[in-house]
Amino acid sequence: MSLGFKIYSYFNGNLVHQDSLGNKFYQDKKNPNKRWIIYADGLGPESIPTNYHNWLHNTSDVLDKNIHELDELVNNIKGRTQKHITTHKPNDTKGYNSWQPK
Repeated sequence: MSLGFKIYSYFNGNLVHQDSLGNKFYQDKKNPNKRWIIYADGLGPESIPTNYHNWLHNTSDVLDKNIHELDELVNNIKGRTQKHITTHKPNDTKGYNSWQPK
C-alpha cells in the first residue's frame, strides 16, 4: 500500500477491525457504505474470509469476527506452495514418446 493511501485512511476512515493476519478494515467517516481494506504485508484478496468479504462489498452490515473460519484460512494460506518454489521434476520417459489416440 502506498503511503498516501495509509494517510487517507488515517484521516478519512474509521478502523473497524484488524484481523489476526494484520489486515485492517476501514469504513468512511462520512459515508458508512464506503469500505476498504489495507492488506498486511505479503497478503492479498485471498486472505479475506467470506464474512469479511460480504461486509466489504456491502452484502452484510455485520462484521462477524468468526475466529474458527479465520484460523482455517490462515492454515490454508500457510500451506500453499508457489509454483516457482517447487523442485524440478526430470523427464521420466527417457525420450520423446508422443501420445497417440487409439
